[in-house]
Order: sequence, then C-alpha cells, then structure tokens
Amino acid sequence: MVLRWNRWILLGLGLLWLTGALAADRPEKNDVRVLIDISGSMRGNDPQNLRRPALRMLVGLLQPGTRAGVWTFAKWTNPLVPLGEVNKAWKKKALAASKQIRSPGMFTDIERVIRDATRGISGPPSDYNRHLVLLTDGMVDVSKKAGESAASRQRIIDELLPALKARGIQVHTIALSARADHELMKKLSAETGGWYQQVDNADQLSRVFLKVFEQVGKPEGVPLKGNQFAVDASVKEATLLLFRKKDSQPPVLISPKGEKYTDSDLVAGVAWYRDQGYDLITIGSPMRGQWTLQADVDPDNRVMIVTDLKLRTSEVPAHLSVGEGLPLSAHLSNKGKVVDRKAFLRLLDVRADAITEAGSDPLGLNDEGKEGDAKAGDGRYSVRYREDRPFDEVELLFSVDSPTFMREKRYRVRVHEPAALQFVDDGKAVQVEADTAVLADGAGLTVWQQDDKQQRKVLASNEGKYRLIEPGRPVYFKVEGKSRLGNLVARDYGPVYPPGVEAPQPAKDPGPRVAEKTSQTAAPAEPAEPEKEEPVSEAPAEEEGWLMPALIVGLGNLLLIGGGLGVWWFLRRRKGGDEPDLADEIEAVEAELDGEVDSDVETSEADSPAGDETLDLSKGEAA
Repeated sequence: MVLRWNRWILLGLGLLWLTGALAADRPEKNDVRVLIDISGSMRGNDPQNLRRPALRMLVGLLQPGTRAGVWTFAKWTNPLVPLGEVNKAWKKKALAASKQIRSPGMFTDIERVIRDATRGISGPPSDYNRHLVLLTDGMVDVSKKAGESAASRQRIIDELLPALKARGIQVHTIALSARADHELMKKLSAETGGWYQQVDNADQLSRVFLKVFEQVGKPEGVPLKGNQFAVDASVKEATLLLFRKKDSQPPVLISPKGEKYTDSDLVAGVAWYRDQGYDLITIGSPMRGQWTLQADVDPDNRVMIVTDLKLRTSEVPAHLSVGEGLPLSAHLSNKGKVVDRKAFLRLLDVRADAITEAGSDPLGLNDEGKEGDAKAGDGRYSVRYREDRPFDEVELLFSVDSPTFMREKRYRVRVHEPAALQFVDDGKAVQVEADTAVLADGAGLTVWQQDDKQQRKVLASNEGKYRLIEPGRPVYFKVEGKSRLGNLVARDYGPVYPPGVEAPQPAKDPGPRVAEKTSQTAAPAEPAEPEKEEPVSEAPAEEEGWLMPALIVGLGNLLLIGGGLGVWWFLRRRKGGDEPDLADEIEAVEAELDGEVDSDVETSEADSPAGDETLDLSKGEAA
C-alpha cells in the first residue's frame, strides 16, 4: 500500500513538473489572424455592421509584441489588414480599414480563407503562439453545383484540421446565427484547443471578442470592484474597457487626487476612445492609488495593465473532461524572476476560484506542500482541479491580493462529458460517440443491457449503431481512453432509459435515518452474537495515561516560549521607536524586489507622455 501511494505521489509531482515545463516552453508572444465573414447573409444577422466596433475593440486590446492580420471573406478572400507587428502604426491602419467591413459577398468559402490566412506557417510554434479567430454566420457554401460545398467541408475536416493541429494553430470560432454550421465550428475549435461561442445577437459581438481576447492574450489585470481599482507603483500603463448601456451618461474617470477626466477633457498621457457600446481608455504612467469610475457597473468591464510585477499561471486548456484532474499553479514574477522571498509571500492572499452559473467555488490554491502543491514556501501556489459535472463555461479566476497591489487573470474552460448516447430507429438502437473535444483518437466504447438476472449482454456495433437486444430496456455504456491532455479517462453511464419509458422511482423515505445504507440490496441483518470480552493489555493504558499530560505541558511550554519571543520583539521595536507597520514592510520588500520603485514619489500622468503603444485616437464617437 505504501509503495502504491509513493507511485501516485511521484506521478503527481511528475505531472506538476511537466505542466510547469510546458508552460515555460510556450512562447510569450501571440500571432493572431482574424477572419471575418462579409457574405450577403450578414446583412440580416448584422444589419448595423457591429463587426466593425468589435474588431476595433480587439485591435485596441492587442498587446505590444503581438503579430496580427485581418482577412475578410465570402467567395474570395481579402487581406483587409496585412499581417504585421502590432504597434501604433498597425493599429491606426487596422482601425481605418474596419470601416470597409460590409456584407456585399456571395457564398461562404471557409476553406479558402483558412488556407489563405495560414499560408506560410510551418512546423510547431517557436516564437509565437498561433491563433485563428473565425467569425461567420453560415455554412460552408462555395458553389451552386451539387456536392461542391459538401466536398469543401469534408476537406476542411480531413485536410485542414489535421494541418492546423500539427502546426499548433488554435482556432477560436464565433457563430453569428442559429443556422451556422455549429458542428463544424465546434469541431474546429475543440480539436485545436480553441474557444467556440454562439452569438444570437450581433449586439453581443464585442463581449464575445473580449472573451476570445482573454483566451488568446491572457492579459494582466487588476480587479474592478464597485467601480474602483487600485494602481501600484509597478504599473506602467493601464487600459480600461467599459461597456456602456444605451442612453447612459458618458463615463467619468477620477484619479487618486480627485481629478476628473472625460472623453471631452483629455490630458497628456490619457487616450480615450469611444465607440458603439463601449469606451476604451488608456493611461500612460498612471498615478499610484485608488481610481474611481462614474460609469455603468458591468461584469465585463476590465482594467488591464502593463507591469513588471506579473501574475504567472500554468497553461489552462479550453476543454476538460468531467472528472479529469488538472494541475493549476500560479506565482508572482518580477522582471521574469519568481518572487519567493518569505517576508513578501506571507503578506499575499493568492487564490483561484471556479465561477459557473451555480456560483463561485474556491479551489484551495496553496503554497503549503499539500493538495497538489509540490513544495511548501517556494512562491508557487498549486492545486489539482476537477469538475464532476459538465459545464458550458467555467471561468477560472486567479487573483493576488496584498496591502499595496492586486492582480488577476481569467481563463474559460468548457467541461465535457467524454461520451454521449442517443436513441435512434424508433428506440430500437442507440448511437454512442466519444467527444473528440477532450478524448484523443482510439477511445474505446462498451455498450450493454442487462436481463432480469442482472447479466450483462454486450451489444455489437454496426456502422456506429448498437442494435438493442431488448428494446424498451435501459442501456449502459462506458468510455475508456486517453484525453487530449494525456490523462486516462474512464467513465460509466447508465441506466439510460429510451424515450417514453419512465425510470422506476426510488422508494419514499420512511423517515429520519441514522446512516445511509451502502446498498439497496443489503441482506437482512443476522442476530447479534453476545460480545466477547477481550483481554486488555496494561501497556497501552500506561501510555495513554502519561501521553495527554505530556502534550499539555509541551503545548504550554511552546506558548510560553512563543509569547516570550513576541514580547521581546515588541519591546525591541518599541525601544527603537519603530512600531510594526504592515504597509511599510510590504513597500520595503517591493522596493527590494524592484530597485526602480520609489514609494515616496507619485507619478502624475499629466506630466508624463503615454507609452509608445498607447492608442492614439481622437476623442469623440467612432465612425
């Protein structure tokens, strides 16, 4: 038993090490290629051309060092914004080009635009993480000739999808209508590790683009609570994204000194861009302290920052199987080095929360060498995460709180059942499929029924269908295989009843019970035999007699020693005229970590120019 546990511990430590190593090997920069459908059907699904402000928001959020390009497509492909390094000039060009987005095209050639946009990419990622963002409202539609569109769709699955996976290109798909090819969009995103989202209304496009950006860019952020956020001395730039309700008052930004900024009253170092449904504000060298907003409170509002004091996390996949364990870790990094100084770490609250429609659950992220954490006190906070039920979306929120600074990062995960069953042929057969979003090729499926004697009769498959031996009886099935993350997955299902057959109802609870029975078919209890009196050894009694007093005495001594040390430390500090101050201590440690930070100097953005990457746009409503 000990050997078995040692093996599991070594395996867990190996997985944690491997996760960290994979995260460390991933490139820091991103290559983002945006593909936007401009076919004629978009006139009905996006009559206000809200693709324009959504693209402009994405352009404004893209970080320095990113490489990006934009293609529009219908029958033909148009490189709207050539692939290039994201800088001030590229952003200006992209914002101007967004005005050309309309819906004049015929057909929807998704195969062509994927081929054109990925031309020149070869081998696995080395310098850039690779991402495609595909926005469409329709099916693959390349010709009026029978069979040509179906053939194009099949080539996407048989040829393009394997090539995308081999080159490490994540495809994030946005389906802007109920009639889009959701099966294809889900397959492209799931099997490449990307995110899929259906949008029922074009008004939601900007918010969906935000979700995709957070999956792609993994921006550094600070919490926005009650329309307030804190800026610390290490922040070089802050970008605020504020979603605006219709007919709401223009937002007002209030600095820690009480100075008020609006889009019509700009100062040096502040760029304010107002578009359809949102405001994007960039502050270069923001003043340290508490900032306040007079604006609509919205859960999708964000404050993103540029800083050397970063919150780093392990890689978080977009897809996870029910019951599959995922090692999560987080640490602070200062100028690329892990922050592990004990005096600094003890002042931090580092946590991770899983947020679903059911609420928010803390995950127990810790640096105590337990529950998934490999080593106590090394500055790396870890936990092993799993979900035991499927969710369309789980937001994993990593956060760090301290007396003088805060950080947060968000990821989204879809939790899948690894297999699904449906009844076909009027309930005479079933189809069972493994979910390729989370399972690698080669997963095994077993399907069976049971007779009155509870004997298992395994069903044979013919062209993906399992013919039932006795229609009307419940079906059981099991999936076994490896996940795309390399984990073993084994999950049992059943009984599953066919349509029209009601599952037997459990017996009513007769009343309070002391304990639940472990089996509904437990045999009747046998008559109890008289208890035999066992001889009792004297040695344990003696040990039990002296152990408790010894523990009490030892604990008392520890308390006396600890109290004495505490009093000595307090008197020593008092003797030197130096009262302990938590804020002073953390500022001193921050200054030691980063010698360039001067905690006594406040930087006013009015006196300092914005960074080179500040979005330089004129105030007023966007075209």
